[in-house]
Amino acid sequence: MLEATSESSVSREHFLTTVKGLRHVVEPAKLEKSLSTVIGRHSHLASARIPLERLLELQAAVTGDREDPLLMAKAYSHLNYDPGFMGRTFLAGALSLDEAISLLCRYMKVNSDLCTLKLQTYPESATLRITPAAGYPGAYEQLDAMVYSFSRILVALGIESIDLIRLNHVPPPAIQDQYHRLFSVPVHFGSDELTIEFALEQLDRQLDWEACPVEKLARRERRLKQLQGQPNWQESVEILIPPLSRRGEAHIDRCANLLAVSPRSLQRHIRAEGSTFRDILDQSRRKLARNYLARGYSNEVTASLIGYRQTAQFYRAFREWFGCSPSEYQHSPPP
Repeated sequence: MLEATSESSVSREHFLTTVKGLRHVVEPAKLEKSLSTVIGRHSHLASARIPLERLLELQAAVTGDREDPLLMAKAYSHLNYDPGFMGRTFLAGALSLDEAISLLCRYMKVNSDLCTLKLQTYPESATLRITPAAGYPGAYEQLDAMVYSFSRILVALGIESIDLIRLNHVPPPAIQDQYHRLFSVPVHFGSDELTIEFALEQLDRQLDWEACPVEKLARRERRLKQLQGQPNWQESVEILIPPLSRRGEAHIDRCANLLAVSPRSLQRHIRAEGSTFRDILDQSRRKLARNYLARGYSNEVTASLIGYRQTAQFYRAFREWFGCSPSEYQHSPPP
């Protein structure tokens, strides 16, 4: 379980999105009074980050003596989960569903410190694991709402069927049916962990949307680096290389500009982590080529996606990586 700290926070965007959902399920006068009580005595709303405690205080204020553990989940049910909307977010930096879920997990901290996300795969199933932060024993309602929201995002991305959702508490028997109706999937209560489980085969689905501007992804990456105690520069470069390669811009000057540092500083940071930009680019292209070919992309499309303007250049690089041609690899990939 994650350790909660006095600096645990949520983004201003996340806080305001929660308020937007609450407007659909809480009387306007009560919501405004609760906001005034929680935020009025603090000056956080103008900040980029708002203490997590303020969000939980707002939840307690709007709930009051109203015994409805699903209030927050109902609020989140009114948010926008339209696939077209998802295609305009940073998630559109991905080409496939598993890549999109990986981005969702990576940037969870940018939204909220209440939990982290991790995608785990097994021979026939996949699990999105939600790990709550310690120190918030009364946060079940907020966590339930976030699990609900994650399940809706997965469906919007293309997960056609969720097999099971596990929650880490047991609501009163009288309202358990409400959970099943709202979540629209089987829900198991009293689990040791929070999970959303579905068939592994669904992860390979290609996303038929126009890629978002790489600047949108870079903005998330910069926000994440500000929150990390020890930023991992190699990971940041690896995140930016796929969308930059599709545009023929996978070079250190462009990466550095997107990460708001000079090319010399970026190279210094990467070397301190034991690598070089050229090594990261080569390893990323090798991995991307293998993945794209495995998903059925043609040699020409794969070459373009990883930044080679001429297919012949891609063929030469591929033979250096794997000792065979792309076509030979597709028919008999090495172990």
